[in-house]
Amino acid sequence: MIRGIRFAVAVACAAFFAMACTPSSDNANGGLVNTSWTVTTINGVATLPVTRPTLTFAQDGTVGGSASCNQYSGPFRTDGDRITIGNLSSTMMMCQGDVGAQETAFLAALRAVQTWRLTPAGDLELGGVGSIVAGPGIVEGPPPSEPAEGISGTSWDLVEMGTTAEFARIVPTIEFGADGRVSGSAGCNTFNGTYTLDGQTIALGPLAATKMACEPPASAVEAEYLAALSGVAAWSIEPDGSLVLGGAVPLRYARR
Repeated sequence: MIRGIRFAVAVACAAFFAMACTPSSDNANGGLVNTSWTVTTINGVATLPVTRPTLTFAQDGTVGGSASCNQYSGPFRTDGDRITIGNLSSTMMMCQGDVGAQETAFLAALRAVQTWRLTPAGDLELGGVGSIVAGPGIVEGPPPSEPAEGISGTSWDLVEMGTTAEFARIVPTIEFGADGRVSGSAGCNTFNGTYTLDGQTIALGPLAATKMACEPPASAVEAEYLAALSGVAAWSIEPDGSLVLGGAVPLRYARR
C-alpha cells in the first residue's frame, strides 16, 4: 500500500515539474513583451535618420509604431526563436520619395519575418524573407535646421505655378512653422513635413499627405502642386513681398 502511494506521489511530482518547464501561452511572447525598438537597417540598408520606423511589442500581443510616415499595428506571437506577425493595419497618409520607399520595404519585411534574436550588442534582429535590425528604445531623429527669420512662422497662398495663375478657384497653401515643420493644403488633401534652409537654398520633405479622393479639377491641381513642391530647391522674398520657391516648376505665393 505504502509502495503504491509513493509511486502515485512520484508520478504527480513528475507531472508537476514537466508542466513547470513547459512555456504557457501567457508567457509565449515574454521575450519581447513591453519592449520598444528603433529600426536601424532594413534588408541591410540604413534607415533615414529623420524617419526611422519603430516597433513596440505590447503585453496584449500586438506590435505597432511608425512605419516611416504612417502608424501601423497588428498581432504578433513568438515560440522560442520563431515569430509570427499577423495582419497589419495602418493609417493612410500618402508618403512620397525615399520615405514612401522605406515604408514599403519595412512593412513588407515585417510581414515576412520568421525568426527573432537579441544580439550580444543588445539589438533586435528579425529574419525572414527580408531582415530588420533595431536598436533598443524609441530614438527621435535629428531636429530640423533652424529656419531663417525671413520665412519662419509665415503662411502663404499660391498665386502662380509655373506659367499658370488660374486654379479653378482652388487655393493651395503653404505654412512654414518656427519649429522647422511645413504644412498646407494641396487643393483637396493636406500635407506636412519638414523644411531646412541654408542661405537661399531650401529642402522640403519628406512630405506626407492625406489620401482623400479628389474630383477634377482639384485632383489635377493637387497632383501638379505636390510634384512642384518635390522639386523646390531655392526660396526668395521678392520686392513686392511675394514668396518664390524655385525649382523645375517655380511657385509664387502671396502672404496670407
